[in-house]
Amino acid sequence: MNARILGIASCVAIASCGGAAYKSAAQVAPTGGGSAAVPGSTAGPIATQIPEQLMIEGSLTVEVGEIGDIVPSLRALVEQAGGRVINESVTGAETSWSAQLKVRLPPAKVDEVVAFLAKRGDILDKHITATDVSKQLFDQDIALKNLSTTLERLRQLMTQGGLKVPEILQIENEMTRLRGQIEQIEGEQRFLKDRIALATLDISLSRKEGAVTVAKAKMYPGARAAMLMLFDPGSRERMRYGGGIVVHSLLRAMSFEVDIFQKEPDAMGASANNTVIATLGGAAYSDFLGGGRRRSLNPYLGARVGYGYLDDHKLAIQGEAGLELWKRRNAVVDVNVRATGLIGKESDLGLVTGAGATFAF
Repeated sequence: MNARILGIASCVAIASCGGAAYKSAAQVAPTGGGSAAVPGSTAGPIATQIPEQLMIEGSLTVEVGEIGDIVPSLRALVEQAGGRVINESVTGAETSWSAQLKVRLPPAKVDEVVAFLAKRGDILDKHITATDVSKQLFDQDIALKNLSTTLERLRQLMTQGGLKVPEILQIENEMTRLRGQIEQIEGEQRFLKDRIALATLDISLSRKEGAVTVAKAKMYPGARAAMLMLFDPGSRERMRYGGGIVVHSLLRAMSFEVDIFQKEPDAMGASANNTVIATLGGAAYSDFLGGGRRRSLNPYLGARVGYGYLDDHKLAIQGEAGLELWKRRNAVVDVNVRATGLIGKESDLGLVTGAGATFAF
């Protein structure tokens, strides 16, 4: 019985292939009015006309002025054409100097994309190939038809009955193998048809001037307005107004500041010099409150120490709480309050409030 099953399966496969080949020849043979080819005659075989199926793939290397401008425009053009960007890599952030893109788009739109890139820059290298896979698809269709016919014959054999268990298992193994082949060929067909429906382009962009060095601040110089309020002024003026300069070596981490306040009479009523507070110190952001990364309203705390002059030379110690009102990469506007101790022969306690702006240099 095993020999019979194997013989049937072999015959089915051979008959399927022969039947398909016969059918392909019949489809192109004349059906009337013409003479059929006779074996041994000199007339050549009639070729089957297979529609052309092109799989388009290519790569482009383009040198442009500014990548930051061209990448969004290229993406919009591809999407408008009915395609999509499946991979995008841009190097250089705000001053991008290279980009790699892989796009899929309808074959008829490939020339439009190439023309767009040619207008926006210089095409240094272009490789576009169109591979005809029509014969491969045709052969796959024949193979699928043959395998499906063989599978159906084996199903019919199973329904006839009278088979022993080993014979049933043998037929099931053969059917499983055929199903696997069918699924494999169908998967290959789906891949080829997807590549036919959408062309694939690898696009490499670079700036004509090469890499851009991103500017980094060396320091943040600025100016501030300040007000000193003494807690226990005695016979002196409680409020004093002034301004100063500030230089951050690294924003918030370290800064040097000098505040100069207006002249006021001393405790004896005599004329006095300007009040001066010059300090060195730093501050830190809170990770729980944005870590200084927000565009506005970044709180910070700090401490400062230095020189003070208020009717006499003194040691200045300050504890600081501040808020950045507005922040960009190259400018910061902030306000702060500093509890201030001026320690000397006659010590003073006060509060210095200020508002200032610093700029990247």
